[in-house]
Amino acid sequence: MKVICFLILGAFSVSSFAGGGLSAQNIESVAFHQKGFFMYSDGWNDPNNCRVTGQPNAIVLKNSDSNYDKAYSLILAAFMAEKKVSGYSDGCVEHDGKMYNTIRGYKYLSVN
Repeated sequence: MKVICFLILGAFSVSSFAGGGLSAQNIESVAFHQKGFFMYSDGWNDPNNCRVTGQPNAIVLKNSDSNYDKAYSLILAAFMAEKKVSGYSDGCVEHDGKMYNTIRGYKYLSVN
């Protein structure tokens, strides 16, 4: 019985932690939209398989993020200083019929 419970809980844990790291990239352009702050860079990977072929390579800091103001300031400073930004993504957000990876403002966000 313990083994079965462990296997079930283990499978649940693996499926609930989808996502992954976003490699350090220079932000090429930024924009505000209804869902949050969009950062564009051709080098970012797609850890959540959000994008479809030919879609712009953007990462979104959602305006509902608990550290939105702090993360926005850090990312904007990195953009202006031409520094690389890396972080963690575990979700997608839809905007204007396109899907984008999100970046967490409080988990592994860093400027390199």
